[in-house]
Amino acid sequence: MKKAVLIAVVLAVLGISGCVSKGYSGKGGMTKYSIAPEAYKYHYKNGFTGVDAMGWDSNLQYAWSRAGAAITCDIKFDKKLVLSEMTKVYGQSDFVHELNGIDFHHVQSEKIKGFCNPSRISELKEVMPKLEKGDFPRNF
Repeated sequence: MKKAVLIAVVLAVLGISGCVSKGYSGKGGMTKYSIAPEAYKYHYKNGFTGVDAMGWDSNLQYAWSRAGAAITCDIKFDKKLVLSEMTKVYGQSDFVHELNGIDFHHVQSEKIKGFCNPSRISELKEVMPKLEKGDFPRNF
């Protein structure tokens, strides 16, 4: 009898905890080995700042995320030109900006179902020509 009650209590607790939405707190999600889609979407919208910038300039993270999203959403842009402009403005090398930045963000956005929605595509079509000119927004 005690064993049956204990099992019932454990199952009830597990059932209740599975029903509670934990959500994303807005901090630390980008530091995880496996980045949750909720964390990436949050920072894409609100900025890759603090620990979630992973030591990089938050404005550079913004540019990387938009270039990576453009690849995901099949928005044509001159990637070599954008990489060259990033290197001029932020230092490092084209290789670093491509691998650590644009490609990383492409992989993250590609994992999210419905990422390429009409408003995001519209934003990317507006932002990418600016990035090609070296006009990097200073949002953070």
